[in-house]
Amino acid sequence: MIHGSRLLNKKLLRHSELRFCSGLMNASNRINIKVRQGTVSGVREKLPNGNDSFAFRGIPYAKPPIGDLRYKAPQPLEKFPAPILDCSVERSVCFTRNIFTQEIEGSENCLFLNVYTPELESDNKLRPVMVFIHGGGFLFGSGNSDCYSPEYLLQEGVVTVTLNYRLGSLGFLYLPSQGIEGNAGLKDQLMALKWVNQNISKFGGDPANITLFGESAGAASVHLHLLSPNSRQYFHKAICQSGCSIMEWVMQLNPEEKARTLAKLIGCPGNSDADCYDTLMTASTADVVGRMMGVMTEDEKIRGLPMPLKPVVESATATDAIVTKSPIEVLKTPNSLSNIPLMLGINNREGTIMLLDAVKKLAIYDKDIARLIPRTVNVNPYTVASKELGEEIKQFYFGDKQVSMDTLPQLADLMSDYHFEILANTCAELHAKYQQQSPLYYYNFSFDGELNMYKKLLQLDVAGACHADELAYLFLFRMAPVEVAPESAEARVRYYMCRMWTNFAKFGNPTPVDDSTLPFRWNPVINADPNSKEEFQLDCLDISADPKMIKNPDKQRIDFWRGIYKQYNEGFFNFKL
Repeated sequence: MIHGSRLLNKKLLRHSELRFCSGLMNASNRINIKVRQGTVSGVREKLPNGNDSFAFRGIPYAKPPIGDLRYKAPQPLEKFPAPILDCSVERSVCFTRNIFTQEIEGSENCLFLNVYTPELESDNKLRPVMVFIHGGGFLFGSGNSDCYSPEYLLQEGVVTVTLNYRLGSLGFLYLPSQGIEGNAGLKDQLMALKWVNQNISKFGGDPANITLFGESAGAASVHLHLLSPNSRQYFHKAICQSGCSIMEWVMQLNPEEKARTLAKLIGCPGNSDADCYDTLMTASTADVVGRMMGVMTEDEKIRGLPMPLKPVVESATATDAIVTKSPIEVLKTPNSLSNIPLMLGINNREGTIMLLDAVKKLAIYDKDIARLIPRTVNVNPYTVASKELGEEIKQFYFGDKQVSMDTLPQLADLMSDYHFEILANTCAELHAKYQQQSPLYYYNFSFDGELNMYKKLLQLDVAGACHADELAYLFLFRMAPVEVAPESAEARVRYYMCRMWTNFAKFGNPTPVDDSTLPFRWNPVINADPNSKEEFQLDCLDISADPKMIKNPDKQRIDFWRGIYKQYNEGFFNFKL
């Protein structure tokens, strides 16, 4: 996927050795904290501003989900496996393929979290807590510091927690007839939240002020927790970066059939669900994970976003049930989210990341752009109507030009709209109309600079902010650290981002009036009458080198899609996930 992956992997390993061995060798750096499950031993470290901070890595927050617990909801861990648990080094991630190195990593024993705090004692004043859920299409990634080291957040005075959860077939298989109730990965996240509520005060964090935030699949996870009464009791604010529950790529289709198909691919000898269960429980980790891409339907393959196993609508009687209704149904239930403030937004060229695959298929897209008609548009694929709509879309984005290397920016815009922006707008409008007790702050991240790391590492040369490009303005990207000058635009945007995100965690407002360090104000989206015929107005902060409020980002493109949904669905909200 990326040139020089071996070099990148060596760089990451070398950095990890230098960073973590130093903590182990110097006993004076060790800090012990007693929590409910035992004692964790972390390390004292320095922040970029020279202040101390404290890191506790690889804390187990549930029983290992192995053996009979494979695919099941996580079980509480009563006691650590050692009287004093060494938490200077991160532990295993979920068994997956690393997106950058393309190497297999991790194991099924992966339910660990990392706690970072700027101060352990502060006159009994507890600090706001930010719990981060990583992205990766529900297929890859971890909460570890190669991508998510939170030094710049800590400098703003918050406690930060990152976590691993089960991915792919290990986290999102669904075969309820055999007790595989689904959403194990989401339930891992919920278990981590419960652990944080129990223990975070020992690290100086306030269990009564927890912000849940995430990016991409992590953001969709945050939104699903926000919609769930079972999860919502464990946090107080939410931030969704480039993802929400109603985006087309979030919910799994035909999940039971996919579980049966996976069992057959592994070699299930029988046809019953019991036979499938036996195969899925006894198969090797490599088979369970390695064969899951084979369960994708032809339609899913055509759409070019390979995410086969994802969240499902589960039974309300399932263990720790989280998603028991369609997200659209919950969003349309007035004030179902109580008063939890929400930050929601996207990057201005999210779809650039889809070009990794799309550049191999430009001729196919040129001949058949109808494959990029959203599934939520009510038009039958492979019909005359579908072909006509495809031509209309092609004309709008490309004019008389072909889909080619010369029109990659236009293809990136189409991919951005299809996978992210249309339904981010829909989500914002639904929220403004039906969740009026919950303040909503909407953003568009458009800055294109030296810390746009995903675009750099994946070698995507298209202007704008790619999917995940905002992350290195919040976290230190340790796998490929980049130094920026203190007076640079990059350093300024990083300060703005960390300041706004932590202000939101502290106050529920990213730009409180008494914060004179921010030369702009971020206004919330104005509530809208659900019965009004007037055009919805989306108030948005454009996050650039000089952030400013704008209305209706990419209005021409969104209006184009509003017209399509009106024609084929009789409205912007009338679609099935």
